[in-house]
Amino acid sequence: MISIFHLFFKKTIYSSLILNLIGDILNFKFKECKTEFDGGNFEEALDILGEIENDDEDYKFALMLKYNCLMGLGCYGDALTIINMLIHENPYMSLFWFDKVKCHYFLKDLTNAAGALYHVEHIIDLKDVVEIIDFVKLCNMIGEHVIALKYCNIVLDTDENQIDALLEKSLISNIIDDKNMMNECGDKLFELSGDNLSLLMVSFALKLFSGMYRDSFNIILNINCMDSKMGLILKKIIYNQMLCDLNIQIVMESNAELTIDEFILLLFDYRYYGVESGEVKNVRYMIVKQD
Repeated sequence: MISIFHLFFKKTIYSSLILNLIGDILNFKFKECKTEFDGGNFEEALDILGEIENDDEDYKFALMLKYNCLMGLGCYGDALTIINMLIHENPYMSLFWFDKVKCHYFLKDLTNAAGALYHVEHIIDLKDVVEIIDFVKLCNMIGEHVIALKYCNIVLDTDENQIDALLEKSLISNIIDDKNMMNECGDKLFELSGDNLSLLMVSFALKLFSGMYRDSFNIILNINCMDSKMGLILKKIIYNQMLCDLNIQIVMESNAELTIDEFILLLFDYRYYGVESGEVKNVRYMIVKQD
């Protein structure tokens, strides 16, 4: 009889996917354990796993569940002991290597995390976009942003509209402070966003932090799925970010009832056209550099 462990671990790399399958195919103990696991009751799940005999044909499933419970409890050293044993028996199972990287990372052992990541890189399926994206996230998690960017681009070379890859590349661009990359990712995400507010907000942030202030302002003006209160907050963010980035302040001769939009337009005139002073609503103003 083919072990259920080997049947379901041959191709997949995601613990969550396998855990979702367990309830349908395993005995009552596993189902009971999965219920506790899904509810975040990791200690209770471990108690149930302790009742499963180690000569059971699918005991390796129990081990997989056990180390996931241990990771859920923050017992990464104990989880790593089980993962290493499973890797010894299944050296090309990327699932275990992924979790090995995570355990080393949470144990603050970045040297071994990077070493395990090297093994993952050599066994991932380059035809599996989901697996590549998961690898990219792992790279970003431990600070290997150059490797992460390489694999983001592998995905985007095949499908330039792959949103998960674009989001990860956006994160990388911000971390390495590549403003051109931020701007390009912002453009693409805005193009793909439709009425997806989450994507619009990422695009807004990328434009803002890459110094494309007018683009970020236009995104706000064109969002139909956002209330006016949120729009006002975002406009104030643009205003304050520009004052900070440009190291300036607006000095008015007297009080003027200006809207946030009008203040932002004064900053745009300064940033894009070099206008340092003028009159607005019959009040003189100057834009001066901070000391």
